[in-house]
Amino acid sequence: MEDNLILSHGTGIRILDLDFNPMKKLEKANWRRKKKEKRKTFWLIFLASILFIPVFVGLNFAWKNYVSGANIEFNGTTIFVKPGGDLQVALDRAKPGDTIVLQAGAKYIGSFVLPEKTGNEFVTIQSSELAKLPKEGTRVTPKDADLMPKILSSGKGKSAVKTAPNAHHYRFVGIEFATANADYTYNLVALGSDDQKEGEVPHHIEIDRCYLHQSAQGITRRGIALNSAETVIKNSWISGFAGKAEETQAIAGWNGPGKYKIINNYLEAGAENVLFGGGDPSIKNLVPSDIEIRNNLMTKPLEWRGKVTIKCTFELKNARRVQIIGNIIENSFDEIAVRLTVRNQDGSAPWSTIEDVVMRDNIIRNSGGGINFLGTDDTYKSAVMKRVEVVNNLFVDIDAVKWGGDGRFILIADGEDINVSNNTVFNSGNAITAHGAATSRLTFRGNIFSFGSYGFSGDNGVGKNVFGRYFSDGTIAENVIVNGNGISKSDIYIPPRNFFADDFGAVGFINWQRGNFRLNTKSKYKNKGTNGKDLGADIDRIETETKRAE
Repeated sequence: MEDNLILSHGTGIRILDLDFNPMKKLEKANWRRKKKEKRKTFWLIFLASILFIPVFVGLNFAWKNYVSGANIEFNGTTIFVKPGGDLQVALDRAKPGDTIVLQAGAKYIGSFVLPEKTGNEFVTIQSSELAKLPKEGTRVTPKDADLMPKILSSGKGKSAVKTAPNAHHYRFVGIEFATANADYTYNLVALGSDDQKEGEVPHHIEIDRCYLHQSAQGITRRGIALNSAETVIKNSWISGFAGKAEETQAIAGWNGPGKYKIINNYLEAGAENVLFGGGDPSIKNLVPSDIEIRNNLMTKPLEWRGKVTIKCTFELKNARRVQIIGNIIENSFDEIAVRLTVRNQDGSAPWSTIEDVVMRDNIIRNSGGGINFLGTDDTYKSAVMKRVEVVNNLFVDIDAVKWGGDGRFILIADGEDINVSNNTVFNSGNAITAHGAATSRLTFRGNIFSFGSYGFSGDNGVGKNVFGRYFSDGTIAENVIVNGNGISKSDIYIPPRNFFADDFGAVGFINWQRGNFRLNTKSKYKNKGTNGKDLGADIDRIETETKRAE
């Protein structure tokens, strides 16, 4: 009780606190009051938040569906998006079976996402002038662009259209896709993604009579990244995808299972016009499969030569059950035209393979080489190429002088059961150059081709020894080997059961210099093939199959 004062007053005793301070008492009262006010404020804010959430949601809904969707009209199963309307709102609100109509000539800028929906009817996105566009089954051209609405990428690497995981049943008809500025864009249309899981693959997508192109100012790496399933690309014009030191493609797929139909398109790109593989799938054991590539014109403009990266025109690196029929594959300047090369691209997909491929009734022309077969990856572990047919094709102007490259018909290493039969080939370089591992059970029958300078060449030299080293269990017979380069006959090795012609004029074509490569009735090689067929290609059949491709 040192700090207290004891007072005696009558019979009572009072103890006074000497530390008593009226200001402290006031501060304590203020503290209690502020604490009470804070608690009250907290509860007011909490209650206001609860009350405001539905208001916010409602305002947001109103903004998306009425303010930003002010230029959208709903009429039953048809949604009209006028100029200035929000296409994303229309995509979000569309139900399976609905049609979204975009105004021809209008621009819709963004990176629009195709959302996942329940139901198996297509949501169709089409031009308001669809009736004026070429009819179904007819390819559009850039001249039709005025009849198309424009879906444009906003830039910064974003796609004009991409898919949400498991998006499905969308159809685009009569749409122009491009970029709104000069920003670098990876995929103009992205169907699927690099890192998707098996249950996330988008499927049932169609692109019909659309025009996809790179802008004149910027670089777009590819037109369509085809990493979806059950997808059709038809009657469309996909052009301009090229650049210096750029791996560009019109269509490329590496992380989707298939089924794919690429039918009656104009396909223009620098590195590869069409490519399957080239990146390791995120889905284990995935091989793009069940692919039909028919009646397309795959080309490169002459003015690109020496200015953009060119690798080939068509390439498979990881694919199974592929049909390449009735196409024109051309203008692979300074490079081989077709590559069928197994690649475990980044080393994490050892299942990569090429199997069950049929390449038939095509025209391959104006290129530095014909076909490169690589049966297994020579960098990383892979599966082995099996069961590939290159049958009844016309190879014209495979010429090193005109187009660069080495002008050879075939470059080959490894692989099993490869059949190259009944092709007519105008090549300036070797007929076959083999390297690496031997090819098992090669069939090389009924072709007409030039011997070139060395004919059959391998790592162990040229001529007879090549067959024992690389094709010991193969069949090489009934071919017409032409002295196309006018070299000494003593330097030409003709394997048994094959024919020799002094030059292409001696083959007996109706008029090969003017493009008629049918055998005339007096040709020594007419009806000399298997089952009494003509040697070389069936030109009537090729012309019928490629008629739509031009």
